[in-house]
Amino acid sequence: MKSKFLSAVFLFCVTLSASTAAVAAERDFRLPTPILETLPNGLQIAWFLSDTLPVVDLALVVASGERDDPAGKSGTADLMAAALTRGAGGMTEKDLAHAIETLGASWYSTTDDDASSVGMHGLAPDAPVLLDLLAKVTLHPEFAPQQIERERARMIDRWEHMPDYGANLVGLAMHGLLARGTIYGRGGFVSEREFKRIGREDVVAFHRKNFTPKNSILMVVGRVNKADFRAKIMRLFGDWKGEVPRRAWVKYSDPKVQARPGAPGEVVVIDRPSLTQAEVRLGFQGPLFNDPDRYPLAVANALLGEYFESRLNSLIRDKLGLTYSIQSSFTYAEHLGTFGISSATRNEAVGQVVWKTIEVLKDLRAGDISEGEVQTAKDYLIGGFPLGTSTLGSVASRWVGGWLFGLGPDYLNEFVPKVSAVSVDAVRKAVAKTFHLGQMQIAVAGDGKAIEKSLKEAGISYRRIPVAALVGAR
Repeated sequence: MKSKFLSAVFLFCVTLSASTAAVAAERDFRLPTPILETLPNGLQIAWFLSDTLPVVDLALVVASGERDDPAGKSGTADLMAAALTRGAGGMTEKDLAHAIETLGASWYSTTDDDASSVGMHGLAPDAPVLLDLLAKVTLHPEFAPQQIERERARMIDRWEHMPDYGANLVGLAMHGLLARGTIYGRGGFVSEREFKRIGREDVVAFHRKNFTPKNSILMVVGRVNKADFRAKIMRLFGDWKGEVPRRAWVKYSDPKVQARPGAPGEVVVIDRPSLTQAEVRLGFQGPLFNDPDRYPLAVANALLGEYFESRLNSLIRDKLGLTYSIQSSFTYAEHLGTFGISSATRNEAVGQVVWKTIEVLKDLRAGDISEGEVQTAKDYLIGGFPLGTSTLGSVASRWVGGWLFGLGPDYLNEFVPKVSAVSVDAVRKAVAKTFHLGQMQIAVAGDGKAIEKSLKEAGISYRRIPVAALVGAR
């Protein structure tokens, strides 16, 4: 799951040795849950309170992101997030930055598929000042025309440098393949030409429509006096008004990377001759985050490509020496789940990497899964869970991701018992149900000539996409 919302700096009293982590986690480990309340205007507050350290994290998370971009104007949410902190509430960008820096604090503004977030991190005594700055930025941004144009220029410059990195190119192509026909198909940026059509009025309209109390949650993490701080929240946010926005989601498919009918398993090659190493990606759409198979699939993914001795690493890295690293993962948005495998190799070895990876997936789907490796994967997941949630900030960050997906307030505490209960049979059934290899999408970025030669030798079909077609001003 994506998790961009809070900086993690809080110690939450988790000190488990490697030898006892799994046992202690399974029997005793339990994460804190927030105190939740809803203000009269509909704004929710999640209180993750702790006196352990004299620090605080504040974040306003809004349940609108890149999927909510207007039709024909992808990039609106990203441009809004970039410009949000460039002047607000009568303070210039320099004023805001000075106010933050003199406190030794930090801040951010970001957006992704499903959500936008603005956050502050600093010392607990400064929490009232940080809250005031958060309110200015989120409720009263100025969106000055010159700031909009400056941020637009920065984003276009980053887009134009996309071809410099193979990982960027293959990620862009793979997103188009896996998210095709969904509300996430556009991503945050379709083209420079479309992005240039976005005016200041579009940015202002996006903020006005989506930044509403009933579409938001305020995260308060760390050391504050709840009664005093709640009174300050009411003074700053109590008069904020607005309903949940009406959604006008647009399904999108990029014709440049759309899979061709009758060509399953065809590799999309992005030709970039200057790249000495090829970036390789394989994947397919999967179930949503709230699917009951999520826990068996987490175990399957772990034994396939998440830890050092997983199947992909043992064969492709250790035995064959084709890569320094290969890994697999499930990634979730609210209305889309995807599975992916990523690796990098010599351009001349792409065909072998793709072929061997598919062989490993076929063996897994055939049910060739042992009790021992399932138990190893479960121990890995259960033992690592406390370490991945060892600060109050990391707990809050994971929790708000579940809030965005409509999960219950205690869903994080389901992980350990549900992974513990996963059986070999459950893993086999979930893999058979989910791993549809005929729907596999594959993309590679690198030296097209060498890559295509290796694919021919492996008997794998392909089609080439020029870099200009993928990232040009369409």
